[in-house]
Amino acid sequence: MVLHLFNTFFWSFFFAIGYISIYRRIEEGTIRWYRSKQVMLRFGELALVVYASSVEISLRILHHFLTTNLWTMVNLQTVVALYTCLTLRNKGANLLFLLVTLATFGSYGTLTWGLWLALIGLLIILFVVNLQSAWLVGSLSRYLAFVLPFGTFTWLLFKAFYAFSWQSLLVQLFCYVCVETIVFQYSILLKNRGAASAKLIYETMHDRLTGVPNWAKFNQDFQLYHELMLSTQINEIVLVAIDIDHFKQINDTYGHLAGNAVLTSFAHNLQTYIHQVNSEWEVYRAGGEEFNVIMAEIDQAAAKQVVEAYRQQLHELHVMYEGNKINVTASVGMTKLQGNDVQAEDTIKRADQYLYQAKQAGRDAVIAGY
Repeated sequence: MVLHLFNTFFWSFFFAIGYISIYRRIEEGTIRWYRSKQVMLRFGELALVVYASSVEISLRILHHFLTTNLWTMVNLQTVVALYTCLTLRNKGANLLFLLVTLATFGSYGTLTWGLWLALIGLLIILFVVNLQSAWLVGSLSRYLAFVLPFGTFTWLLFKAFYAFSWQSLLVQLFCYVCVETIVFQYSILLKNRGAASAKLIYETMHDRLTGVPNWAKFNQDFQLYHELMLSTQINEIVLVAIDIDHFKQINDTYGHLAGNAVLTSFAHNLQTYIHQVNSEWEVYRAGGEEFNVIMAEIDQAAAKQVVEAYRQQLHELHVMYEGNKINVTASVGMTKLQGNDVQAEDTIKRADQYLYQAKQAGRDAVIAGY
């Protein structure tokens, strides 16, 4: 009994750590691969379901060929099922995973109508767990208060499947709760580490003054969009270069702190407007008083209408600084990303040329070209 307990705990511990680590890697990887949060949520979670389902199926196969004992299989299946349902955000993906769980949990043993109902009841519990996941993982005590009755119900169900002793059930239930405690703490560790890493990346890729993405982020995103266009995943991309008019005069007249206030207000105003039109488009601070916007899946004529409408509504922006009302206007140059633009600089140079033309035309203007 002691040897079996140690064997189950040993393999369950290392398996759970490995399962969660790979799961998180898949989760983080899909965020990098897909530019759209909606696409990431749909296809990224499908990848997680495939991974979790393959693990559940593999456990049954390994047990069938006697390479994994019954206790270890049941323990690991329960850990996988609960953790996966706690982390999936897409309800469709969760339902698909629950169907696989139904097949793997009930694929062996003699199932009476009562056992089928109990098994379906277990899946209903897991479905509710998915809906209330944020609340359940809010604290360790709350999590364990759920895990104990959940584990008891699950092990009673498997006891009915395989008819092992009550002593075995109690011992394995204790092992299961210990493993789930470790799983919870390890998940929190990964979550905190991920949050710290995300914060560092955010600070590296965003302008401290205005809060919008910076030049490094622009280059990264522009390269991604360029690759997507070359692979025909995106049809058209328009690059917009925007420069605040007479910014040096604002600094000279009101001081650099006033200039900072203008930059911050303008960046927020521009980003809010752009995101209202299309949440997938983004604003970047190129440096100084110049900003860029990447607009995907829109032709240049329509993009110019959007930018022209923004230029006009910008007249309503008045930055107040120490009792002074500072009016803000901007000059804009626009160009379409071409397939033969090898580097971002090729497109940027054209956008800057049209920006220069807008300034030469008297500023507060939008000039677009190819």
